[in-house]
Amino acid sequence: MMRCLLFCCCLCSPHFSAAQNAYRRVAIPEQAYFAEPFDAGALDRNWVVSKAVKDEQLLKYDGEWAIEESRERRLLGNRGLVLKSPGKHHAISAYLRKTFHFSDRPLFLQYEVFFPETVDCGGAYIKLLSHTDDLRLSGFSDATPYSIMFGPDKCGSSHKIHFIVRHRDPVSGTYLEKHAPQPELDLSEYFTDQRPHLYSLNVYPDHRFEILVDLTLIHKGSLLEDMLSSRAEDQEDSSSAGSEPFTLSSVSALGFELWSLTADVMFDNIFLSDRVEEAQRWTQDTWGQRKSPGVIEKLLMATLKRPWLWGVYVVTVGLPIILFISFMWPDKRFGPPDQDYYYKKTDEPQKERRQDTEELLSRAEGPAAAAAAESRAVRRARSTHSSGSAP
Repeated sequence: MMRCLLFCCCLCSPHFSAAQNAYRRVAIPEQAYFAEPFDAGALDRNWVVSKAVKDEQLLKYDGEWAIEESRERRLLGNRGLVLKSPGKHHAISAYLRKTFHFSDRPLFLQYEVFFPETVDCGGAYIKLLSHTDDLRLSGFSDATPYSIMFGPDKCGSSHKIHFIVRHRDPVSGTYLEKHAPQPELDLSEYFTDQRPHLYSLNVYPDHRFEILVDLTLIHKGSLLEDMLSSRAEDQEDSSSAGSEPFTLSSVSALGFELWSLTADVMFDNIFLSDRVEEAQRWTQDTWGQRKSPGVIEKLLMATLKRPWLWGVYVVTVGLPIILFISFMWPDKRFGPPDQDYYYKKTDEPQKERRQDTEELLSRAEGPAAAAAAESRAVRRARSTHSSGSAP
């Protein structure tokens, strides 16, 4: 029976991809600073493609962006923001609903990245843009001030998850960039398994931070004790500050400013909040939809669009079960051992039962008793005849 079930699963496996969960549109939390599931069929007007130029004429960011349905088929109908042009620079951004201040609030940032092809070289990190009076999204570039940069990046054999903060030194007044050490584990799977992954960053008012991938904690530390300076001059400024507590600049927008040799990189379900319950609910409503169904559920789901599979199930699974039951139905060979009809097949001689012995004796004595009775009748006849003929 198990072989039949495995055969049925193999037979139906080409149809499983088309029998996965249908994507459910996500409700936008009212209190979130930013929530973007990309459910619209086109690029929302809130997203601004950079028009920054180089050499005073040419666009610096000439890569194309699009909203497309995911090539990963576990969620039918799911859409995301796609980086389309290999080997070009891309930049796109959007304003938050309201400015985020780091003073006494935690930050919960998360988004999904999907590399449908093997990544040669390219980044997929997100930037939280600092609030300034002259911030214009149409001019978003690598020179635009940011407070946090976070997300995956790969080039050659180097696989990274960046977490970089940019803050003002409380002593010198200059802005410093510090980055977290890379996690001590192999990150290559996130770039090569051709599956979406959820990247989450939590920053707390006491300067603790946590980095998670697919809800698994891969790194944690302190902004004051575990961050490394990017440049030697930054290291000197940082030491002069004693590592004193610092405050990150407020954030009023977020965006992607990337260069990649790999095309069709998809971003989805971007979320920013200061409420952990809200972040958990968003995770459940978005990433939670990717829960893989079990084998039995897959078999049933496959019949929705292919009713003829019921015939396959009956032949490969149902028929063997029926035959097994019919052959094993209790009879005089198979039954409770305390009943008279119980019989266990064995090569050893079986002990004769008393009832069977008496029956055999009765059958054996039958002819002998009849012969004896006939003999007695003959003798009586001869005796009577002899008596009657005497003088």
